[in-house]
Amino acid sequence: MPGERRGPAGGVAAVAVAATVWGTTGTATHFAPGVPPAVFGAVTFGLGGLVLAVAAGRGTVRALVSPRTRRWVLIGAASLVVYAVAFYAALADAGVALGTTVAIGSSPVFAGLVEWVTDRRPVTTRWAVAALVSVAGMVVVTLARSEHDAGGGSLVAGVAAALLAGCTYALYSWAVARGLRATPETGPPDGRGVVGAVFGLAAVPLVVSVVVGGARFLGEPAHWPVFLYLALVPTVLGHALYAVGLRAVGAAAATLVSLLEPVVAAVLAVLVVGERLGAAGWVGVGLVVVGLTVLTVPARRGAVRGG
Repeated sequence: MPGERRGPAGGVAAVAVAATVWGTTGTATHFAPGVPPAVFGAVTFGLGGLVLAVAAGRGTVRALVSPRTRRWVLIGAASLVVYAVAFYAALADAGVALGTTVAIGSSPVFAGLVEWVTDRRPVTTRWAVAALVSVAGMVVVTLARSEHDAGGGSLVAGVAAALLAGCTYALYSWAVARGLRATPETGPPDGRGVVGAVFGLAAVPLVVSVVVGGARFLGEPAHWPVFLYLALVPTVLGHALYAVGLRAVGAAAATLVSLLEPVVAAVLAVLVVGERLGAAGWVGVGLVVVGLTVLTVPARRGAVRGG
């Protein structure tokens, strides 16, 4: 990951670009029709995870072998494997706009629940209001989408997959945060090493699964531009830029700017993929963004991206 510090303007720009490329994920899959969601998830996070692990160098190995960080790496990697498959399943069944909005909108809600269960952290009024607004937005955008698609089992499955993606991303974020706070035996905590270890470990079963079950899709040259884009741009570049932004502007501001992601995803879904949201759908997306803003703006520390 880039290591240089930047000023606030540069940090905001880095996070904005990261959120923008994250928002292109669903639209990119549209250019490789017929590829199953599991293959997209395995290739994207498999290749991207290997790159991140190698880029972190010795820090990856230290995070894997250290008893202080190992269990958080294992939990984070297991959560990331499930997220990789669930997120792309949500995009395939619920659509790009709805799948992205529900996954991103639900993740901070699940994150609050995880902290409440594991850390006994009390639920604040601000969190409750943000959760209610975000849930309302997800319900509105789901109903709006069902009017256009006449509901159906695939829509229900897609929303369920998006909720699973939101839950597992929250678990991944929680585990990484715990790993970052774990004091190593010697030297300062290595954030790059923890993230590299999580992604690298998650890449192992994902790569194996795609080689065993998705080999015929790997043999299609037309699919590789999409595979490489998803692995190198949203996954590797997006996380690297977000890390730069975090160091420059702080977690609260970075999380707020990253709310561009569902907006970019919804706009591209309509303009490129041809999805239809309607006025109600846009209201739903807006409510999710408002809910996440309520959760983020008053926070001055400890915020983690939830999408």
